Amino acid sequence: MIHYLNILTLENTLTMSWRLKYVPLNEFKELCAILASNEGNAFIHLDFRVDEDRRYIATGSLTAQVQVVCQRCMEAVTHDLALDLSLGFVYDEDHAKNLPKDYDPVVMTDGDVILADMVEQEIILALPIVAYHEESGCNPTAVKYASSTDDAPDGEKPNPFSILAQLKAK
Repeated sequence: MIHYLNILTLENTLTMSWRLKYVPLNEFKELCAILASNEGNAFIHLDFRVDEDRRYIATGSLTAQVQVVCQRCMEAVTHDLALDLSLGFVYDEDHAKNLPKDYDPVVMTDGDVILADMVEQEIILALPIVAYHEESGCNPTAVKYASSTDDAPDGEKPNPFSILAQLKAK
């Protein structure tokens, strides 16, 4: 577990600014299982406060450069992440429903939040669903096989519905 992303309790969040220059990506085990490489760092900045409605919130940013698998050539592709975070800390799912839409709910366990888990989940949610190199950056053989166009000329392709036309003619 990341020792500097420890448990956050509500008592120590009032007007707390949490700046951590770089967190190595290899500290996030679930994230590393998804990435092509666990090299790199994440920069995190969070400001904690209590808003006018007495809700515990955090705003800030998270940036990282990650290596994900290109779905065309199956090699690593660099992806830049830049997130603006607006989090609202709640005790349960019922309180989360009452949170304004501007805030993403973070459900606390016994009034505590493990920052490492919260940050890791935000990074995972920001990853692209499908990642690709630019076509010029992929292996040319992989681009050929991943291409949606067929090598046969348009005139030579059989009509997949020709059987239906024959049945209709009977």
